[in-house]
Amino acid sequence: MKLVYICSPYAGSIEENVRFAKAACRYAMKQGCAPIAPHLLYPQFLNDAVPMEREAGIRMGLRVLASCEELWVCGNHTSEGMEKEIAEAKRLGIPVRRISAEQIQKKQAIRQYGILARRSALSVCGSAEAWVKQDGEPVTFDTYEEAATEAGRLNEGIGPVNRTVEYFPQKRSPLPEETLVFGMSMRL
Repeated sequence: MKLVYICSPYAGSIEENVRFAKAACRYAMKQGCAPIAPHLLYPQFLNDAVPMEREAGIRMGLRVLASCEELWVCGNHTSEGMEKEIAEAKRLGIPVRRISAEQIQKKQAIRQYGILARRSALSVCGSAEAWVKQDGEPVTFDTYEEAATEAGRLNEGIGPVNRTVEYFPQKRSPLPEETLVFGMSMRL
């Protein structure tokens, strides 16, 4: 797993920039990398508005950068602090890769609907519900209609005899693991 340094803006619109840095880290993780974003860590105990503390954070971040295999410049804007990180990566011979905001946001798009499998209380194992999965990931759809069509297809495949499991289209939201009873796992 490649260790990558996430270089993205922090100062300015801090709340928005933190949200983007988290999305960039998630993007890197989904690419099979281990992301590190010092600008998400150091402001937890340093005050970015205090010049000495900001500089200390940048120095510590540059030290962390020396351990990374790549630096990813994320987003369409390069700040002064990012320029320092890019220059240090080049000085150390660390490859610099540019990732646009569009690339990161495209990978972060969450499909809104899924299919909920609900096992009846009449089942030998008792009632439970879980998202229908394929290859270990929930099956998702962009529209309610798409999810409803697939749920209908699954319900038709059950037949009238075995109605202990039914499938329902539903807006996606995480289900706590505790709702899975007796190792219930439903897959397509």
